[in-house]
Amino acid sequence: MDDKLRHMAVTVGMNQDIADKLDQVLVGPNDRAYVMCTYLDCKLSSKGRCTIFTVLDVPRMKTGTPCDRYEALAKQG
Repeated sequence: MDDKLRHMAVTVGMNQDIADKLDQVLVGPNDRAYVMCTYLDCKLSSKGRCTIFTVLDVPRMKTGTPCDRYEALAKQG
């Protein structure tokens, strides 16, 4: 992540209204939020847009065990 994109994501995260809303939505121990930002850069300033996706009750990953089954996917064309 470049510095300008990192700065934009941090700025969004420091917004009190956003932080309060995420506190209301993310109540479980496995709830997650992901921030995706795009920006337009010019010499004097940058502007952009960020979208916050929330995923509730993300299942825990199994560690130390391989996948128990695989599904074969065939390309048709």
